[in-house]
Amino acid sequence: MPPAVRTYRGASAEERRALRRARLLAAGLDVVGEVGVVGVTVDAVCAHAGLTKRYFYETFADRDAALDAVADDVYGRLHAAMVSALRDVRGDERARAMTAVEVFAGTLDADPRVARLYAESPGHPGLLARRDAAVDVFADLVLDEVLRLGPRDRERLRTAAVLVVAGTTHLVTRWLAGAVPLGRGELVAEITRVGTRALLA
Repeated sequence: MPPAVRTYRGASAEERRALRRARLLAAGLDVVGEVGVVGVTVDAVCAHAGLTKRYFYETFADRDAALDAVADDVYGRLHAAMVSALRDVRGDERARAMTAVEVFAGTLDADPRVARLYAESPGHPGLLARRDAAVDVFADLVLDEVLRLGPRDRERLRTAAVLVVAGTTHLVTRWLAGAVPLGRGELVAEITRVGTRALLA
């Protein structure tokens, strides 16, 4: 017979662990939003989550592991939002590119916590590695979901896609800091114009 699964208030141990992990991730992002990446501590995350350190260390090895997981969660949700939005686009490459850029800029604009995590990632080695990996993932999304390229053209344009995504990342980060004097619609249109010209020339 299979081993019995113990439940508490209708939730299994695995489900409770998943719920605690979700609470810790949300709390970690909240702390980043309030005090920045350098201000994140295990105590602060636990206080925001309403959980003890026992549960923190049951989930993450240390503070940096928690920050890495927060970044992975943010980028994963952002990628899923882009893919979902692109499914509904009935236009050409430019229309799909504008949709992807709008989701990216709109997500960071709407959530200061995400924007701060994104902007401060270069100052933290683990988070910088996560952001660099995310640039590669989003470059693949541009090739596969925006341009919908075949294998030969995809390989030819991958370097250009990385350049466009990295440039978009930098420009949107500067825009959020008030260093780019454009409205969001203007910013999205300009990134789309330059990016599609670079990739479709």
